Amino acid sequence: MKTRASTYFPIVLMLLLAGVTWWLERVVELAEPQTPGKSRHDPDAIVERFTVTRFGPEGKVSSTLEAARMVHFPDDETTELDAPRVVQLPKDAPAVRIRADRGRVSKDGDEVHMHDNVVVTRDASPDRPELRVTTTYLHVWPKDEVARTPEPVTITEGESRLAGVGMEVRAKSREFELHSRVQGTFAQSSQQKKK
Repeated sequence: MKTRASTYFPIVLMLLLAGVTWWLERVVELAEPQTPGKSRHDPDAIVERFTVTRFGPEGKVSSTLEAARMVHFPDDETTELDAPRVVQLPKDAPAVRIRADRGRVSKDGDEVHMHDNVVVTRDASPDRPELRVTTTYLHVWPKDEVARTPEPVTITEGESRLAGVGMEVRAKSREFELHSRVQGTFAQSSQQKKK
């Protein structure tokens, strides 16, 4: 009887170890997250202090984008920016500059969201003073040259001031709308005073 027990003991022990190993493997598989890495919102690229420059058909700079930091996320192809600065250089018009504390750019660059301390300026020209727009949020469609915000906005040009809540700007047609609570003070420009 002892001989049989000693013969079967190693076999029983190996079967028991195989069973425990199989059970541990199943427990570990269940404990691991089932979501693949691409579906998580983890960055795949981080760039410090960068500048992107776009050129027009004539080879001249048409716009620049600078930021203190850029973080790209592969799951939705968005890019987050710290302290973004945009300069647009239209061919026959004063430069337009946009800055904010932070920003987010969509997958294909069709939409840009600027957040916190947003300031848009149009440089002065010989016949017009600098234009300055301040708000807390600005949603921009660069290709369409459209910008919108539901937030309070203040616009100053020289001594003129306009404020309201909610704004839409269509740069191609040179139109803008303030949606509600509009108040303004218009001052005569120095060019108009000379006439």
